[in-house]
Amino acid sequence: MNALIILAHGSRKEESALQVAALCKKVSEKCGNQFDEVEYAFLQFGEPLLTDKIENLVEKGSKKIIIFPFFIAAGSHVLIDIPTMVEKACQDYPGVEFSITRYLGIIESIEDLILAEVDSHCKKLG
Repeated sequence: MNALIILAHGSRKEESALQVAALCKKVSEKCGNQFDEVEYAFLQFGEPLLTDKIENLVEKGSKKIIIFPFFIAAGSHVLIDIPTMVEKACQDYPGVEFSITRYLGIIESIEDLILAEVDSHCKKLG
């Protein structure tokens, strides 16, 4: 079983968690049969935490888990915390293949997405 985890920072605001959950649902609907499970998790200030989500997916039978860091910049979470947590998961679950994609902010063409949104906003303003 293959799984994708969209990993966000987490917030004390419930609305933030709901937005991540909604994004996860949209990704799940669009990914077809590429993943058996598309889930979300948080590093802090929200549930489920990444470690709990990994444990849950392994218990469900996931053998390959890809983590997408839904982060804009390469701060300590992206550079240190996430790789450390995934390295520990590799040790805890040796029969499971883990990988981390590039974080959102470094993906090529992110600037196109930003410019399209700004253009759309300006058109609404007139």
